[in-house]
Amino acid sequence: MRNFIIFRKKENKKNTSLKKFSKSDMFWGYSFIAPSILSFLIFNFIAIIASFLISFTDWRLIASPNFVGLANYQKLFTDPVFPKAMINTAIYTFFSVPLGVFMALLLAVVLNQKIRGLPFFRVLYYTPAISSSVAVAMVWMWIYSTDYGILNYILGLFGISPVDWLNNTKTVLLAVSTVSIWKDLGFKIIILLAALQDVPKDMIEAAEIDGAGWWKRLTHITMPLISPAIFFVSVTGFISAIQSMDLVYNMRFEQDGGPARATTTMAFYIYQVAFSYLRMGYGTTLAIIMFLVILIITYIQWHVRKRFIYLESD
Repeated sequence: MRNFIIFRKKENKKNTSLKKFSKSDMFWGYSFIAPSILSFLIFNFIAIIASFLISFTDWRLIASPNFVGLANYQKLFTDPVFPKAMINTAIYTFFSVPLGVFMALLLAVVLNQKIRGLPFFRVLYYTPAISSSVAVAMVWMWIYSTDYGILNYILGLFGISPVDWLNNTKTVLLAVSTVSIWKDLGFKIIILLAALQDVPKDMIEAAEIDGAGWWKRLTHITMPLISPAIFFVSVTGFISAIQSMDLVYNMRFEQDGGPARATTTMAFYIYQVAFSYLRMGYGTTLAIIMFLVILIITYIQWHVRKRFIYLESD
C-alpha cells in the first residue's frame, strides 16, 4: 500500500510538470491574450500612471496643466467635504455589503430548494441587476415619495406618520443604500446559487443519515464548502460599494450630493470636483485616495481569508 501511494505521488508529479511548447504554440498563445493585455495597458495601467501625474497639477481642462507639487494632497487636510465623503462612503459600504451578502445567501438557500415556479423566481431576483440605474432610481424615488409613495402608504396603515426619506439627513443615506442592496442582490444570488448547487449531495445525505439537522448541515457542510463564493461576492461588493455614485447622482442629488451633503460619497465627490468644478488635478488626487482605500481593504480581506475559507492556503 505504501509503495502504491509513493508511485501515485510520482505519477501525479510527472503529469503536472510543465510541457515544453513550440515557438508556434507560444506565438498563438500570446496572440490570443494580446488584446486583453493591450486593453489593460491602455485603459487601466497607463490611465493610473497618468492620473498619478495629473494629481501634482492644477488642471482646469480648458488650459494647460500647471505643476503644483503636493498642494492637492495638502488640500485634503483642509477640505471640509473630504472627511464627510469618506464617512458617507464608509456608512454606505458597511451597511449595504454585509446585509446584501446575508440576504443573497438566505435567498440563494431558498432558491436552491425544490419548489414550484423556481425559474420564475430566479429571473425575478436577477432582473434588477441588469436594469438601468436610472430606471431603478426613478422607481425607488416613487416608492420613497412623501406624498404618494407606496412605502409611506404602508406605514400609514399602521398609524405611522409619513417619512421624508430622501430629504431627511438621518434617513437619506440608508435609503439609497437599501436601493443598492436591492439592485445588486441578483448578481450575488447567482454566484451563491451556483456554489450551492456544486455542493456534493452525498455529503449532505450522509450527514442527514447520521442525524444532523438542517441547521448543522448548513453551518458545518454547506457554508464551509461555499465559503470561496461568499468571499468573492464580499470582496467585489466592497469594491463596487466604495466606487458607487450612480444611484446618488440619479436620485436627484446631482447638485450637492443630497441634503447637507448627506449622500456625498467619494466617487460622487470625485465626479463633482473633476467635471462640475473642472478641477481635474484635485479630482485625480481624490481618485488616488479612493484607489488606496480599495487596495488596503482588499489586501486585508485577502490576508484574513484563510480564517474563513475552507481549505484555503497561500
